Amino acid sequence: MTSQPSLRSSSGTIWIIVASLFAAMSLVPLVGIIANGGAAASVALVTATLVVCALIAMVVLRFTLRDGPPRLRALAGCFLGMALVALLGMVVCVMIVWVPLTS
Repeated sequence: MTSQPSLRSSSGTIWIIVASLFAAMSLVPLVGIIANGGAAASVALVTATLVVCALIAMVVLRFTLRDGPPRLRALAGCFLGMALVALLGMVVCVMIVWVPLTS
């Protein structure tokens, strides 16, 4: 699994492109939750902020670390962290919204 070209010889740009697309797709429902207000809005705001910060961290890593596997692994780790934060934030938002419906 570690011998993939995206973790060995890539420039890192593909990680930024994929992360930007992921961030855009995950921000659409989060912004909708924020605009709707309610109890889940604060969780959605924190989640959206963390997703954007992870994307900014990836851009900074892309331009500050040397070429090679360490930079690519750091980018992959940031992307996985971004995905985990987005998933957990959305699950918590859904749980907050659904709790009054099930009680």
